[in-house]
Amino acid sequence: MSARPRAPRPAAIPTKQMAVYEALRGEILGGALKPGATIVIDALAKRFQVSIIPVREALRQLQSERLVEIRPHTGVRVTEVDVSSLGEIFAMLGALEGVSAVHALERFDEESLGELETLLARLEAAAQKGDRAAFEAANREFHLLPCRVAGFSRVEESLRGVLTEWERLHRSAFHKSQPPDMTAANKEHRAIVRAIRQKDSARLTGLLASHNQTAAEHYLKLARARG
Repeated sequence: MSARPRAPRPAAIPTKQMAVYEALRGEILGGALKPGATIVIDALAKRFQVSIIPVREALRQLQSERLVEIRPHTGVRVTEVDVSSLGEIFAMLGALEGVSAVHALERFDEESLGELETLLARLEAAAQKGDRAAFEAANREFHLLPCRVAGFSRVEESLRGVLTEWERLHRSAFHKSQPPDMTAANKEHRAIVRAIRQKDSARLTGLLASHNQTAAEHYLKLARARG
């Protein structure tokens, strides 16, 4: 039986909304907008020279990623960073990645496998150069790809949100900490690709669980050491 047609990618966000969203997201993740900071919609509209409509839509997108909180009658503020959510974040990452990867197995074709191999090559190049930023960018897309292959748009949206939450937590709380070994992580990535090529769901499930558990234990240990 031939694989079902792959679901189309979500429609692109309108340009004005995207510009506001990307600017605010970068400022929140980069720390220019601090936790608890108030965001004034009218001021943003003036700053970006747009109406309040794309500003409101951008803020809704940021709210879906738990970067801002929109409170009726009181306004918008940047959410707090909660280190205690670390265990829950990794549990969600493991669950979302696992379900999408297993459902994607029969839908991986040579094109999507090629995409996976390209991302793996980027991961390995980043590890060789010691380029943590490039590694994290490729790692994000590597783990998101099975969602798209499976056609799980809702899972992909949820996973993107959790990854964004983790990115912010990592930048704010662990940016000075020693990260997990990139070369060791890539050995696990290579094993995940092999399991996908072999369509071995049991092996794939175990590898993904172990991969997430290794990262979770690393950061939970750091969090405990911080007190």
